[in-house]
Amino acid sequence: MKTVFLDFDGVLFDSVKEAYLLTRFAYKGIEIKTPIDKSEYSKFRKYRYLITKSWHFYYIFKLISNNVSDNEFERKYYEYMNNAEESLASEFDEKYVKARKDLMKSDFEFWDNLDSPFEFFFEIKELAKDKNYKFIILTNKKRLPVKNKLEKYSLSAKLFANEELQNFSSKGEFIQKYMKNNKIKKCYFVDDSTDNINSCLKYNNIKCVLAGWGYINPAQNGYSKEEVIEILKKGDIL
Repeated sequence: MKTVFLDFDGVLFDSVKEAYLLTRFAYKGIEIKTPIDKSEYSKFRKYRYLITKSWHFYYIFKLISNNVSDNEFERKYYEYMNNAEESLASEFDEKYVKARKDLMKSDFEFWDNLDSPFEFFFEIKELAKDKNYKFIILTNKKRLPVKNKLEKYSLSAKLFANEELQNFSSKGEFIQKYMKNNKIKKCYFVDDSTDNINSCLKYNNIKCVLAGWGYINPAQNGYSKEEVIEILKKGDIL
């Protein structure tokens, strides 16, 4: 049995458009269905790799709104994060999460079409037919939206969402505990975040694979979807 942990955003699904519209609403109060500002959206997508939790979007949009240059963007972002305004970030996050819930209730079809599966998703769906594979999805999103997507596209996989992961310091810590509790000797972990990958490096029984098609730091070299599938099929790391 090959146990494979998979990230959701940036590995299986592209949800940048949803994140942008919700962030813009929570930060500026602009109605979600207002047409996208292409320039603003392009920069938002470019720096999506910096985000691990929804409240982090507050600082991304703050930098975009202040027209911070590319040369200064990442440095300024970490400067903000090191001096995070908890009350403002918390207020933003409440608006962000509530806006998603409200949109799902008021216009589910519109919300449902905001994000779409990467081609890699369908490759995984095909592999999932093989009983020698066990796929487990880890996401910092709330459970319900992700559960709905998996059901819509008929992927049967175990899901651990924000409700479970928030009690752990990292995905690496969660994976290690899950493996210990379920007597799993080794596993694979596919993610597009170097932070999440790095949280696993101290565990020798977690074989990490950096996905190169999602919201990856441009300074990093990730594997292509074809290479990742080949790794999972062969059972080794290139």
